[in-house]
Amino acid sequence: MSETPAAVFQAPVTNAYVADRIYTSSSIIRSIALDQEEIKRQQAMFVPTAVMEALTERLKTYGIVALVGPKGSGRRITAINLLAGLGLQPREVPLDEDDAGELLGPPDMGYIVHADDLASSSKPLQACIGSARERGLPIVIRVASDVWRRVAVDGVPEFPIASAPAIDIFARHLTVSLGETKASGWSAHPRIKECLSPAGPRDAVRLAGLAAEAMSKAGHFSEHLVDEVLGAYTNWEAELEHIFSTVPGETEDEEGRTRALRLAAAVLEGSTSSSVFTAARTLSEILELRPEAGHGLVGPSTRKRLESISARNDDGRVVFSRTAFGASTLDFVWSHWPQLHKDLQDWFGKLAQQLPEDGPLIAERVADLAIRQRHFAMLNTLATGYLDGTATFGLGVALLTRAAMSDELGRAARRTLYQWSRQSPPRHPAVVATCTGPLAEAFPRVALTRLKHVALTAVTDIRKNLVDGLTCLATNLQLRRELLDELVRWLDRSEPEPRRIVAAEALLKVLLLQDPDGRLLLLDHTDPGWEPALAVAWRSLLRSRLPEAEIRSGVSHWLEAAAQARAPLSTVVTVLGAVPSSAVEESLLVIAVFRWARETSDEAEAPRQHVFHQVIDAVLAGSGTSTRESIDLALQMEQEARADD
Repeated sequence: MSETPAAVFQAPVTNAYVADRIYTSSSIIRSIALDQEEIKRQQAMFVPTAVMEALTERLKTYGIVALVGPKGSGRRITAINLLAGLGLQPREVPLDEDDAGELLGPPDMGYIVHADDLASSSKPLQACIGSARERGLPIVIRVASDVWRRVAVDGVPEFPIASAPAIDIFARHLTVSLGETKASGWSAHPRIKECLSPAGPRDAVRLAGLAAEAMSKAGHFSEHLVDEVLGAYTNWEAELEHIFSTVPGETEDEEGRTRALRLAAAVLEGSTSSSVFTAARTLSEILELRPEAGHGLVGPSTRKRLESISARNDDGRVVFSRTAFGASTLDFVWSHWPQLHKDLQDWFGKLAQQLPEDGPLIAERVADLAIRQRHFAMLNTLATGYLDGTATFGLGVALLTRAAMSDELGRAARRTLYQWSRQSPPRHPAVVATCTGPLAEAFPRVALTRLKHVALTAVTDIRKNLVDGLTCLATNLQLRRELLDELVRWLDRSEPEPRRIVAAEALLKVLLLQDPDGRLLLLDHTDPGWEPALAVAWRSLLRSRLPEAEIRSGVSHWLEAAAQARAPLSTVVTVLGAVPSSAVEESLLVIAVFRWARETSDEAEAPRQHVFHQVIDAVLAGSGTSTRESIDLALQMEQEARADD
């Protein structure tokens, strides 16, 4: 009788969460998630200093260094280049008080540990360092001077961060963004030099970003463009002070409606005129302003109204004429009218309901406003409100994702997710959605720690979403090893039973992942420690309480993939041959191989027989003195199974 087929999880082409849709193309998120492309970009933008040689030698000697300095001083890009220069894959770990877990990773991994958020205890940092040393993983600690004085660990070499001149950083970033030809002229301009003479790396990077944005619209360098960029660099403070002054001749309602239109364009820049005017009307209603006659039909045209707020309709989309003017407008109003904070929060919430197509744009603008203003309470209130609605759930996930990946609000957002994972089952769907999205790609240790607590759930739907989310993470090559090791840890017999059930279900799905051509994803890997890791994964499954029929079916998928040339036979043989470490495990594996071979069809008999002999030989070759006992037990179990059939 044929086995019930194990579920084969197809690698998804696209992710489903709104957070993924928002941030897949976001330059901010791409710069945080360190894939190979982003690492190369960070290397291209880096301006090395004389201390890099000494840093490299210390890291090679001690396996650990602490880069000490203030935020925005270049610690992150220095750490990335330090590790990448040694041929290592940088991986970032924000070290919060709740996240002192074991670091996992292959030998070519190097960790950048963010320790700025540690309050006073050095215990989390010591645990992190001990874990890395045990596995031979290099660490670069990114820490502020005042924090390091409180949590410094003996034996860790300390290096005060040394930054290159701001003008050099500006020039390098702009060249990477625009190319040498378009970037020429900017760094030599006297006013740019004067602006950057007292500046640090963060300001230089920001100014380069503004220059790149302005050049993308204008196309060529000019004196007017320098004025534009320097105005944006000051957040258009003088212009906004003038714009938001009372206009003689305007009534209070007219003045309020014009300001509401500015705010609507700031939140929805890049969307349609219809959306912008709808948003402006909604804000006017919240602020109890009298409506326009005919809802705007009376009075100036749409074009004239947009011109009055220094905006225009560009191919059906509303955009400001000035660079970065929308963000500056939001910051100005938030700072100068604190009495409107509650009204603005209500407005952001209503807009997501009124304009569902603009939801991702609204979430992105609101998240960035909260981050710039260091206002987690506003973001958290809005996010939880979004999470309570089916239609806006993804927007809440997006807000939490963006906050958790930021330096400014990261600690508060990550702690909220941690508390929800342990103490608030109704919020478990949000934790799963957030921690299996872009956050996991950037900070996998943070994500897996929270998912580990959710795995204790007894709610079927949440457990299913968690298993599917963990399986999706394995489609990312950079996360695969860490996820595999984590699931094996969850299968340890000391772990609670619900967590082991989730781990077993997820691990089997991960091992059976296929690409669109039917090839097993996990066998397409070059990590020298990968085959032993796969063998440990199968061994953990054999020891788990997963039904034997499901495990046998999973083994059959691997064997069939080898027989059909959809997986490298040598890898299948090596991995499965190394799986058994006891007579029982050997017996279970041998039975699975025998049953698969017995179900062969005529046309596949020859390749199946070849695979069968190769795998059995490998199993027996590695079994040592337990061979006869294992085979006898296997034959006995097989005979009993046939009798049951």
